[in-house]
Amino acid sequence: MMGSPARGQEEGEAPQQAPPPRSHDWRSPGFVSVVGGRLYDPACVPLVSIGSNVPNLPFRRGISETLAWARATRMRWIRVFATGHGLAADRSPATASAAIAALRAVVDTVQAYDATVPPEEALYVMIVLTDYYPIGVPGDGHAYDHPNFRDVPVLPAPWYRAGVRAFDFDQEHGYGVARSLPNYEVFYKPWVQEIVSAFAQSPVLIGWQLGNELKARNSPRNGISAAEAYGWYLEFTKDMVDTIRAIDTNHAIFMGAQYMAELVDWNYRPGGPPSPDLLPTYQNLVQQALDACGTYCWNVWGLTEYDANPFPVDDAMMFRRAGVTSVITEFGYTREIRGDSQQLFSGDRATAVRSGVPAPWVDIDGVPHEHEWSALELFRAAGVSGLVPWGTPAPGPDADPDIDVGRGVTGTPDEARLTAAWADVGSALEAANRAAGPASDCLDYDSRTGNVLPQNLNRPDA
Repeated sequence: MMGSPARGQEEGEAPQQAPPPRSHDWRSPGFVSVVGGRLYDPACVPLVSIGSNVPNLPFRRGISETLAWARATRMRWIRVFATGHGLAADRSPATASAAIAALRAVVDTVQAYDATVPPEEALYVMIVLTDYYPIGVPGDGHAYDHPNFRDVPVLPAPWYRAGVRAFDFDQEHGYGVARSLPNYEVFYKPWVQEIVSAFAQSPVLIGWQLGNELKARNSPRNGISAAEAYGWYLEFTKDMVDTIRAIDTNHAIFMGAQYMAELVDWNYRPGGPPSPDLLPTYQNLVQQALDACGTYCWNVWGLTEYDANPFPVDDAMMFRRAGVTSVITEFGYTREIRGDSQQLFSGDRATAVRSGVPAPWVDIDGVPHEHEWSALELFRAAGVSGLVPWGTPAPGPDADPDIDVGRGVTGTPDEARLTAAWADVGSALEAANRAAGPASDCLDYDSRTGNVLPQNLNRPDA
């Protein structure tokens, strides 16, 4: 017996086919690119690398010292925040113009440095456009929306909701109702447009990150479900990627979540290993993120990983299979417990970077492993394109706003050994990049046209 036509398909018609997946690659010749799920430098040599987290570098002294320290540690790029991170109000930028001036000091110093070194030694800059935590973009409001964290206000879910430019939010922990908070369209969007316009042609940018650890969390108190909040987040993503692309067709765009399970409050590892019954939901959530494209698609999935957390590793493996690369923009091991969600890492942090953590775990495919992966294994087995250890400014008094003695590198008792471990990782990656040389699929592609570059059609290796 013949089967019934699929819903929406009349008898005798050809079966409907799903639309082809959208490409998350991006290449503008002369700039850092993302092609085939891998980062490349402007010469199309792989830029699989480590970086340095210095969020407040634009707002303090020590730029040249940090660049020198980064290259000595074999890092290839630095991550800074347009808003600063955890700065006092008198130190953070009050306007987009002030942020641009501070960022320009970093960008110009990097560009001057790059002019003195060969291309394979060049440094790049990632600019994070806002922060989930205060102070953030001038004018934006934060609220207490987490049932466990009493003293950490964040951008609440309605901030991501387009079309509702002001909202009230009933806060947790007795903080009362926050009135007339602005959504992202009021302050963040014009802030992004102004900052992106200032640096759209800069060859030293590795790309833009939409924000640091952004999340649209569900809020039962306010009648907001996890699905609704995630929907707002994805629509926000589409709008802001298209907003950036209307100004900047050169640079990669990085997502700003910690990892999918945290973003959507979905624990599919309740007993440690991934639960087969829960994985389909996780996979669907990943697919929704992959499909969050307007006219353009975002390019790189951003991750945060501390204390050998398996959730970001799951994401990296899943997105790699879809042809999308990930960068762990914050990475580290915690020396002490500092909050309800912080795990205690009591081992040797330098050895953990080199060899992994001696604890068994099960990956997203149900495959058991005897140890949590080392830094190099995260590149080779999980397929990430970048790792950025947290708290890595150049040592010295100017570095104070960017030091984290609990989870960072600089200013810690094991600083020297950690720095040496990261330098070895960076050296190994740089050697592999140089051995690989320019990639033809990168050289032949210009995403602004979606075509193979005409001048490369007759290249011998094409």
